[in-house]
Formats: sequence, C-alpha cells, structure tokens
Amino acid sequence: MARRYLLVKVVSERPLSSEQFGTALIGSVRRCFGEVGLSRIDPKLVRFDPNQSEAIVACKRDGASELQAAIALISEASEVSIVPLVLRVSGTIKGLGKRKPR
Repeated sequence: MARRYLLVKVVSERPLSSEQFGTALIGSVRRCFGEVGLSRIDPKLVRFDPNQSEAIVACKRDGASELQAAIALISEASEVSIVPLVLRVSGTIKGLGKRKPR
C-alpha cells in the first residue's frame, strides 16, 4: 500500500527521545480517531533526530490529512510541553528534503 511521509519539527521545552514522541503520536491518533482509525491511518515513526528536533512519520496514503490533524493536537509528551509543526508531506522520504526555489 502507498504511504505518505511527513516531516515534523518538534518545538519543546526540553529535548525529547524518539520513544516519548512516538508514544505521544500514537496516543493522539487513538484519542482523535479510535482504534479503527489508528489501524486505518497506521502511523509509524520512521526517524527522530533529537538534536534538530525533527521527526519523519509515515502513514497510509489515505490517512495523511487525519494524521496531520492528530499531530496538530499534540500538546505534551511525557509531561513536556511541545508544539509539533508539519513542515512537508511527500510520497517518498527523499522528497521531504527537496526545497522549492523561491
């Protein structure tokens, strides 16, 4: 099945681990869309860079907009206030790095 990849910038008070962000991500999708929605969206944390506070999250193609909504509703991870911002959405991980000229 085709997947979409989201580049997410995580602004936080303290550095997060990939486990903390992954748990917050799954919890948000579950709260917003339930177990059936979690299965339909199928979010996966592909990569998390704690130094740059960026994550790459994958999901099923049809669930990309729902995943963006669930990411926008995350406000904390392991009692640390965070603001996740979806910077780009692409069909490939490589495509996330490409920037459009201005």
